Amino acid sequence: MSEHEAYLEIVWRQFRRNRFAMAALAVLFPLFLLATFAPLIAAREPFVYHDGRQTLYPWFRAIFNPEETVDYVFNMAMLGFFPWLIAAAGLNLLLKRGGVPGPARIAWAAVLYAAIVAAAACALSGPLRPVNSYGMRSFAEEQFHSGKHVFALYPPIPFGPTQQDLDAIFKPPLYAKPAALRKSATEGFLHLLGTDNTGRDVLVEMLYGSRVSLTVGFIAVGIYVAVGLAVGAVAGYFGGLADMLISRVIEVVLLFPAFFLILIVVAMIGPSIYIIMVVIGLTGWPTIARLIRGEVLKQRVIDYVAAARALGASHARIIFRHVLPNALAPALVSIPFGIADAIVTEAGLGLLGFSVRPPAPSWGNLLNVANSNYHYWWLVVSPSLAIFVTVTVFNLVGNALRDAMDPRLRG
Repeated sequence: MSEHEAYLEIVWRQFRRNRFAMAALAVLFPLFLLATFAPLIAAREPFVYHDGRQTLYPWFRAIFNPEETVDYVFNMAMLGFFPWLIAAAGLNLLLKRGGVPGPARIAWAAVLYAAIVAAAACALSGPLRPVNSYGMRSFAEEQFHSGKHVFALYPPIPFGPTQQDLDAIFKPPLYAKPAALRKSATEGFLHLLGTDNTGRDVLVEMLYGSRVSLTVGFIAVGIYVAVGLAVGAVAGYFGGLADMLISRVIEVVLLFPAFFLILIVVAMIGPSIYIIMVVIGLTGWPTIARLIRGEVLKQRVIDYVAAARALGASHARIIFRHVLPNALAPALVSIPFGIADAIVTEAGLGLLGFSVRPPAPSWGNLLNVANSNYHYWWLVVSPSLAIFVTVTVFNLVGNALRDAMDPRLRG
């Protein structure tokens, strides 16, 4: 180990030694890409539609006007991906010349991507957003009835996440609608994973459902990590009465089971992904707060904190500039496990019918359909396998991160 090796480099070197963790990352990255680029893979609107008189671009307008806010954010992430690649390459070169270690450069690239997505989502959410003037049109049906003078280029899977076909309900994998029953130009395509109780393509629902699962996982965990860091840092740094009061609050919040609290709130207000994220976030922070409190209690008696006080640094600066960066390890380790737990919670709520409102796709909603139709095995296997793989991947990453941050295991 080099004497000048940065902490993040040490953690990354330890992390790479875990083959299961690297395999998990190899699965996790394509999962994010599939969720981000779902409209490029599956959508009912054609990229290009030419009817002999004019050329239209329905897909481009549709991605700015999805039915769900989650899809809008992911669509902006899709549009910002390639500009980000160019900007990230330049940023990486600049930081590398400045001697910034690789893991830190990756973190800065992630921050840049989040900034690009947020800027695109805000800038294109108002008057600049293209109006979807084709929202009520079915181009596949128009093409089917228009004859041979129409040219249309569709995504590889020409079905939308909420597109129904009541003539093709509960069809098994690899089903293709017979020519005699077709009413549109795209109905002859294979349903690779079959269809559900309203004739929606299961593979398309799986693709778009991954957006819901990842959103719930990251936003909910982001909420309770932010709250837990702040509360735990204050309790550990000031101690005394503040620590005692915060500890009692933590104990009270721990009494509320998140799953049943979500059920109660949803029963009163109605199914909503936002309720799920907020309730998980507001009930999950005590665990993070306890971990951070313990770390801050250890850090506050070290000489660098006394030195910062002697130099006149404010309490806020000492906490957030000096103490917290040295106490983040437990919180970072808990993030992958928290995401996995949130995904399982959303799936369980969906199984009970308390997740996102149908027809919005989610893995939990697919399980809810399968709950009373177990003989349609593809409705059980597809979402169950997706949940299992995703949760396993995050748990493997969490285990490897915990080992990599343990100084006793460094070689």
